[in-house]
Amino acid sequence: MVRVVEIGTGQPKPAKNPAAVALGRLGGLKGGNARAASMTSEQRREIAQRAAKQRWANSKSKDVESSAVPAMDSRKADKLA
Repeated sequence: MVRVVEIGTGQPKPAKNPAAVALGRLGGLKGGNARAASMTSEQRREIAQRAAKQRWANSKSKDVESSAVPAMDSRKADKLA
């Protein structure tokens, strides 16, 4: 990935600050658990329902696209004519 950036921009990718990376990771590791602990079961339930509803909405739109009628094979078209 770094090489692609260097080729595309002509500039090397800047190095990350290891201390900042460690702090970000630390916050990320405890963030979800802390959030869940601070919410009531009703709040967690509402969030889970919204997430499930969104997942189903996304899968339905994909199903519609994938269920489109495929192009007819020319041999089948000749038989029908």
